[in-house]
Amino acid sequence: MVFSKRNILNSTAALGVILFSLFLFVLFWLRAEWPAGGQDSWNHYLYARFAGKHPFLFGEQWGKPFFTLIASPFARFGIQGVYLMNTLCVLLTAWVCYLTAQRLNMRLSWLAALYFIFQPIVFGNTISGLTEPLNALFLSIILYLLASHRFIAAALCASFLPFFRSEGFVLMVAIAFYFIIKRRWKELPWLFSGTFVLAIAGAALSGDLGWILTHNPYYKAEVEQRFDPGHGEFLHYANAFKQIWGIVVVLLAGLTLLLLLAHTVYLLQRKTPEEKSRFGYWLLIPLFFSFFFAHSWLWYTGSYGSHGLIRVFLMVAPVTALLAQYATDKLLSVEIKWFTRIFVSGMLLSMVYHAYKGSGTPWPWKNTPTVAAFPGEPQINKAIEFIKSEQLDRKVLLHQLPWLNAQLNLDPWETPEKAQTYYIWSIDKQPGKDWMPDSSVVLWDNFHARRDAPMPLSDMRKLTEYKELAYFPAKDSIYDVRVFLKVKNR
Repeated sequence: MVFSKRNILNSTAALGVILFSLFLFVLFWLRAEWPAGGQDSWNHYLYARFAGKHPFLFGEQWGKPFFTLIASPFARFGIQGVYLMNTLCVLLTAWVCYLTAQRLNMRLSWLAALYFIFQPIVFGNTISGLTEPLNALFLSIILYLLASHRFIAAALCASFLPFFRSEGFVLMVAIAFYFIIKRRWKELPWLFSGTFVLAIAGAALSGDLGWILTHNPYYKAEVEQRFDPGHGEFLHYANAFKQIWGIVVVLLAGLTLLLLLAHTVYLLQRKTPEEKSRFGYWLLIPLFFSFFFAHSWLWYTGSYGSHGLIRVFLMVAPVTALLAQYATDKLLSVEIKWFTRIFVSGMLLSMVYHAYKGSGTPWPWKNTPTVAAFPGEPQINKAIEFIKSEQLDRKVLLHQLPWLNAQLNLDPWETPEKAQTYYIWSIDKQPGKDWMPDSSVVLWDNFHARRDAPMPLSDMRKLTEYKELAYFPAKDSIYDVRVFLKVKNR
C-alpha cells in the first residue's frame, strides 16, 4: 500500500474514530450493571472461565469453540476481562473495515470504521460476553483478505466460521458463491478444510460420527423440542432496522443496492465493472441477504431455537458498514470541498445520535445505568440470604441463572461427587427417576426457570419430593422467586 498523504489522513481519521469510540465505551462500561445479552453473556463467560479446568468445554458447540478458546485467558480476570476482549474485537474490526475500504480504493475510507462501530446493534452490545463481536472481527479479516486477493488465506479463515457461531455455515455458502464467480477453483476446497478437520476431530473425541450436527445446540433444540422459542413476522428484522443498523446505514446501504443494479447492466453489455463494484455485487450483497433471509425464515417458522434476537446481526455489521461505504464513495465521486465537509459532519453527528437512540443507551450525561441489572435480582438476592440463614448454602443448589454461578463461584461442570450446583433442567420429572441428592435446594424463578428449564410452577409443585420453603414476590410476578427443598420420602 502506498503511503500517500490521502492514506495518512484516512488512517489518522480512522484512528480518531476508534479512540473516540473507546472513550464512549469506557463510559458505557463504567455504568453498566450487567453485560448486554444478559444470561447468554454470563453463560459464555462461564464456558471460557472453566474451560481450563474442563478441557472438553473447548469443544462444546453451545459455547462456540473458538470464542471459548480466545476468551479463556481474558475470563481469568472475571466478566470484566471478557468486556475488554469484546471491546478490543469491536475496535479492531472497525480498523479492518477501514483497511478493506482502503484496499478497494474507496473515498474517505475511514468512514467505514464509523459506519461499523455506530450501528446501534454494535454500539449497544460491545460491553458483553456475547460471541458476536469476535465473529464480526473474524469476518472482517476474511473480507480484507478477499479484497487483497489472498484467496487461500481467506478460504482457510472462512473454513472455521461455523466454530465461531453456527451461522458460519450460511456465511461459508455465500463466500463459496464468490469463489465460484471468481473462478477460484483451486482455492475453493480450502474453504471447507477447517470445518472438515474439526468435524473429524470432534467425532473422534466424542465417539459420535455426527458430532458436528448432533452436538449443535440449535439442531438439538429442533430435534428435542424441549421448549417453544416462539415465532413472528417474516419482516421482524426489517422492521427493527432502527435498532439494528440505524437510519443512516440503512439509507446508504439501500442506495448501494440501487447503484449496484448498474452492475447488472455492465454484465449484460459484457463490460468489466470496477473491482469495488464486483466485490459489493458478488460478495457483500450475497453475504448480507443470505444471513438476513436465513434468520428471517427461522424466526417466521420458529425453527432451530430462534428467538428473534436482533443482536445476531452484529456478526455481519462489517458487511453493512462496507455497503454504506460504497454509497459514500459514489456520493463523493465529484469532489466539492463544501459538500464533503457537510457530508462528513452530518455522518459523524447522525451516526453517534442514532447509535445511542437505536440501542436504547442513555446519553452520557444521564444518571442512569447503560445496561440495567436483571429485574429479578433483588428477589434472587433475598432467596440466597434465606438459604444462608437456614444453613442450606452448603447443599447442592439448583437454579437456571448462569449469573448466579458467576456470583457464587460455582462450577456447573464439576463432577457429580463434587458438584455444588446443577441447572433445573437436570431434574427428571418422571416419577422415581430424579437423581438429585436429598436436601438439594431449588431456587426457582418465574422467568428463566419457567422458560429455559422449562419448569413452570405447576410442574415444580408436582414433584412430591420437593417442599416449598419460601416465596419472594416481585411487583411484576414474572420475576417472582421461590425456594424448594428436596426431602426424603415426603
